[in-house]
Amino acid sequence: MSGHLNQLSTPGGGVNRSTLEQRRVQLLDRVLSYTLKRSAKRCTIGLKVCGDGLTVTLPEWVSARQADAVVRKKAGWVMDRLERCAARAQPVLEGLDGESLGWLGRELRLTVTRHDKARTRITRTGMVLEVSVDARLEDTDCARVVVNAVRRWRKRAALELMTPKLEHYAARLGARQPKVSAREQKSRWGSCSADGSIRMNARLIAFDEPLIDYVCAHEACHLMVMDHSARFYALLDGLIVDRKARSRALRNAIPVGAFY
Repeated sequence: MSGHLNQLSTPGGGVNRSTLEQRRVQLLDRVLSYTLKRSAKRCTIGLKVCGDGLTVTLPEWVSARQADAVVRKKAGWVMDRLERCAARAQPVLEGLDGESLGWLGRELRLTVTRHDKARTRITRTGMVLEVSVDARLEDTDCARVVVNAVRRWRKRAALELMTPKLEHYAARLGARQPKVSAREQKSRWGSCSADGSIRMNARLIAFDEPLIDYVCAHEACHLMVMDHSARFYALLDGLIVDRKARSRALRNAIPVGAFY
């Protein structure tokens, strides 16, 4: 699968033998886009991960399919580096009054209040998330408590939203009911184990609900087929008729809010 092809001009006005190509490869449970670069000076295959993503540099005689194979072989290394880059680039919740959080394609406003109780309380009213903390806490401790409370709340909210969806899709497929958990992850939206356990990414709660439905359906299909074969996609098409459009939308989605 090839994309846009660019040629890089040299300072002298000639054409550099290096070319760039955008490719996509199935990597673990996600489709990864990466930049393929060819160089007449290169003798080996090189992989580099930075803020712009993954770049694979090939000697001129090496096929693009070999690049895909190397990326799959180095999947663990690639995902680890991408997660580190994402962690550096992702907005950080500071636990301050007035911050915003992504919520089902919209924005929740964080309100921090103080009360005379040691126990932290968190409630959502419409599009406002209020966190009440002990008035005796120092500001830095208060912020830390707020962040931890919001993270716990988001995991619970994600689990409450996604579990019924996963159970619904599993029932439609005739699959066993999954054991569902939610946690924050940098690179995977969801994963399914051979024992029927499904782990969902709590960060999905920031996206529009149709995109959440797509991921839930995707993971439910893994209860029946663990790979991404034609049979898997046939099952997914039976659950999500526009799954290709939703997959594209998820890849391109940029949630609102400072925390997602």
